[in-house]
Amino acid sequence: MAIGLGIFMHGCIDPFEIEATEFKSALVVEGTITDQNQIQRILVSRTFPLDTVLMSGVSKAKVQVNASNGSIYEFNEVSIGVYDSKQPFAAVKGLTYSLAIITDNGKKYSSKELSVPASSNLDKLYANRDFKDNGVEEGVFIYVDSYDPAGLSKYYRYEYEETYKIVAPLWNSADAYVVSPSPNPEVAIKARTQEERVCFNTVSSNIIIQENTTEYNEDRVNKFPVRFINRNNFILSHRYSILVKQYVQTSAAFTYYKTLETLSGSESLFSQIQTGFLEGNIKSETDEENVIGFFQVSTVSVKRLFFNYTDFFAGERLPDYVSDCPLLSPPLVSIGGGTPLIDGIENGLIKFYEVYDTENNPNNYMEYGPYLMTYTVCGDCTVLGSNIVPDFWIE
Repeated sequence: MAIGLGIFMHGCIDPFEIEATEFKSALVVEGTITDQNQIQRILVSRTFPLDTVLMSGVSKAKVQVNASNGSIYEFNEVSIGVYDSKQPFAAVKGLTYSLAIITDNGKKYSSKELSVPASSNLDKLYANRDFKDNGVEEGVFIYVDSYDPAGLSKYYRYEYEETYKIVAPLWNSADAYVVSPSPNPEVAIKARTQEERVCFNTVSSNIIIQENTTEYNEDRVNKFPVRFINRNNFILSHRYSILVKQYVQTSAAFTYYKTLETLSGSESLFSQIQTGFLEGNIKSETDEENVIGFFQVSTVSVKRLFFNYTDFFAGERLPDYVSDCPLLSPPLVSIGGGTPLIDGIENGLIKFYEVYDTENNPNNYMEYGPYLMTYTVCGDCTVLGSNIVPDFWIE
């Protein structure tokens, strides 16, 4: 796709055109193996022109990590472009590791050999209520403290997984169900058969979060903010937990991710980043094809934090729910002959709240049914999360 760009200057300089060269697809690789004994993951995709999907996962590749002691760790494709190690393993101090990829068309790619960097404990993970942007926004900051007395770590990257509790505000232990549709419409209520009042949702960070201590007198990270959550954010409403991972990385990895952040503001190489070629540490062994991405070996330290909204905002109004939750009373059969109540139930749009008491209920509907209903998201938390309590969860 050729793009003409006319650049005009004042004076006698004639305008000229810059024409984009023919697009060339590039392999994109993202992977970090750590000193934790776990299933390790490598992401492999390919770029496409800007007027199509920018990234597409690469399938059927042979992916392996080679260690300097002769160990070979093979990876299986678990979803398109996502490769997990066949067994857990940990990067061992004193060894070097390299990545090797062979795509299904026979092209070979490899990384440089990388050593395991120094390690530094994530000493403290904590939260404070405070303001950001000179008092414009109030909320909760999540901070980390870390210290390497040997002064060898210096370059840090952070990732987090946050899990929050969801409580459906208009839940009822009973639910409405369709007994029979038209021409003899009937709806009744019965006890719910699964947990739909309390759920949990987990979301991973998707931005680049880095810090370095090269300009400090000591290798210490002090009160570094890895996350800010506005006090009105729904995820804080009840109980909240965050798992923070601190990676020690090389100067080259830090620089790479810093450049990636400048280009895209995104952590994931599967997102739309391609504003220019970003050279990493992986090359093609088959030809001179450009390869984007970075393979690294890191040490990692992990901590988890829990808190409730009331820990920081005791006695204050909870954040608004994700949806307005009006009470509705759709008729079983409308004046026009439709069946709004049945349609809403069958399409999963509404949930039962209570039987409509026309004498005592202040709602005055011109056309109403036997029940007060609400939007499904207000009466069923599984719309927003899982009703399975996470293994790590502590009340």
